[in-house]
Amino acid sequence: MTRILDLFTESNWQLAYSVSIPATVLSTNASKTYYARITPIFPGIIFDKPVLAISLNTTIPSGRIWEYAGKVSCFANSSFGDIYIEYPKPLFLDRFNLITFDNLSNNYQLKINVPKWFISCNLAVYEYEADSRTITEKNLDIIKGAVVPSS
Repeated sequence: MTRILDLFTESNWQLAYSVSIPATVLSTNASKTYYARITPIFPGIIFDKPVLAISLNTTIPSGRIWEYAGKVSCFANSSFGDIYIEYPKPLFLDRFNLITFDNLSNNYQLKINVPKWFISCNLAVYEYEADSRTITEKNLDIIKGAVVPSS
C-alpha cells in the first residue's frame, strides 16, 4: 500500500531512542585485542507509529569497507510470549534506514541485531510523527465521513 510521507520536514521526526555502546575489551594478547560481542539491542520502548528511521554507526577498521549494519525485527507481547510480526529488515551503516511496518492494531517493540564483528555502535531511532496513513486508509476515512454523519 502506498504512503505519501514528507520525509524532508525535520519537525515530522522525533528521536525516540538513542544509545552509544562502547567497545569492551575482553583480553589483549601480544598484538591482538579481543572484544566482547554486542548482544541484541532491545530499546525497551513501546512504539505505536508504523514509520521509523534508524541510524547505526560503528568504528570501521582501516582498510575495511563495511556497509551492512545488522537487522531490525518488530515484535509484540502476547499471552503466548513475544510474537514476531514481520521478517527482519536489513540495516545499513552511516545512513538513515527508513523502516515501515504495516499498520498494527497494537503497539510493538524492536530488536536490533548488529553483526558479530562490531565492537561498538551508536544507535538512534526516530519516529515519524506526521500522517503516515496509506492512500487507501485516507480514502476510507473520507468515505466514512460522507456516509456516517458526525454527532
